[in-house]
Amino acid sequence: MSDETRSASGALSLPDDPNLDWLRKQAKRRLDELRAANPSAQLSDAQFDLARQYGFTSWRALKAHIDALTTDGQLFEAARNGDVAKLAELLDANPDKLYVRDKPYEWTLLHAAAHNGRLAAVNFLLDRGLDVNAREKGDNTYPIHWAAAAGHVDVVRRLADAGGDVVGKGDDHALEVIGWATCWDGASDTAHRAVVDVLIAHGARHHIFSAVAMGLADEVRRIVSADPSALSHRLSRNENHQTPLLFAVRTNRPEMVALLVELGADPLATDGDGYGATMYATSPHVDRAVLEAVRKLTAAELTSADRGSRRVHGNVTDLIASLSLGDQAAAERLVRDNADLLATGGSLHLLAKRGDVRAVRWMLDHGADPNARWAHWDADVTPLHLAALQGHADVVEALLAAGADPTIRDSKHDGDALGWAEHGGRVDVVRMLLGTRD
Repeated sequence: MSDETRSASGALSLPDDPNLDWLRKQAKRRLDELRAANPSAQLSDAQFDLARQYGFTSWRALKAHIDALTTDGQLFEAARNGDVAKLAELLDANPDKLYVRDKPYEWTLLHAAAHNGRLAAVNFLLDRGLDVNAREKGDNTYPIHWAAAAGHVDVVRRLADAGGDVVGKGDDHALEVIGWATCWDGASDTAHRAVVDVLIAHGARHHIFSAVAMGLADEVRRIVSADPSALSHRLSRNENHQTPLLFAVRTNRPEMVALLVELGADPLATDGDGYGATMYATSPHVDRAVLEAVRKLTAAELTSADRGSRRVHGNVTDLIASLSLGDQAAAERLVRDNADLLATGGSLHLLAKRGDVRAVRWMLDHGADPNARWAHWDADVTPLHLAALQGHADVVEALLAAGADPTIRDSKHDGDALGWAEHGGRVDVVRMLLGTRD
């Protein structure tokens, strides 16, 4: 780095014409230097160290600064900010840049403007000739996907009027435009519903996931009546191939859960990792219809075991269903014949996650370990981690009273229960756990 100089603050000065390729090469070079002293160093370590050398607080801040120095970077910044005057100035001077793509996913300027709801910039770019149906390579989406996801009604209408494909099949999440408007967290407000109205008016139609997301019972019935296999449709690998029923549980829609079970959805259906509805539930009643269906199967197994004078073949789902529905006699029988249900399989963890304090206390009274580790998604956690994250204060209190250790850290994030409660914004639980440190 002999060609680099330091500023008065001691930070290295950037070269006269830095660009992102130069920056990435510098990061790889810095990684080689770090690994000479520490073989376990990661690229993120090198990026952070490089950013600090140049006086920035993060790699993202350094990258954004360098990006803004290039013509391409200035164009995308103007598109994101809706600065039509700047766009016009830059494109008049560099007309070939109209079709520039932003790395790494190759967004067009229209994607950037649409995602940020910049209607004037969208109008300008369309008038300049940008393709309304150009796809980017990250999620294989059109600009209208991103405008719909953000709830920008006027932009969605303008793109649709300009010939935008309001269906948008082929995106990486397999949700189509209407799914991007409805299926993400928080996409049930007035703006997103207005987006759906625009899409429908221009020829789009609901699929089962968007209908579930909007709580449209009649539409769900219509879709399933026309195609019963819709109950078995799957989201993409990005959502772990959830079925409509699992999606309804995950998004906390008990009315939709009940309707899907009524229409014939498999209550034992699992996602791509083999997890069922109980893995997704974060409240005691969201999957009640599923548990009632499971309970019927459990009852049949109990009867069969009695007739055959054999032990009951039960699993975690059977136990959770029995306890959640108040059938303690069945739960007693299940754990008597399957003692491992108290120690393995995550029964206590999932009951804590769903906030079922009555069932949690039953498990603790029957010897379940409040400090047992279990793999929840990709992190080994205790029941206390999950209860804290969801803000189930009564469950946290019951676990602590039974000897749960709040200092145990998970295997992925190295966080204790307090950290998980803080991450979830659970103020009451944070106060409770802070009290254990006195």
